[in-house]
Amino acid sequence: MRRFQQIRDWSPGYINVCPQHIEIMVECTACGVMRPFDRTALPNGLRHALVETIEQRLKCACGAKTAKLRFGHSLAGEQE
Repeated sequence: MRRFQQIRDWSPGYINVCPQHIEIMVECTACGVMRPFDRTALPNGLRHALVETIEQRLKCACGAKTAKLRFGHSLAGEQE
């Protein structure tokens, strides 16, 4: 099992300056679901956009448009 370790108080500002080794997760602040963010799926017009601009366009399966991008790394969890 893997868990996501967020880098606190860090935001690259623009999505294109985020290093490729940093994982990005999308968290819905309405329902709490977290899922991986695929930066290669971004339209060309958003490849150099501000993180806040991208967050405004994200929509969760629950219907809410209150997502936040979280930056960090996946860590191996404890085995049960």
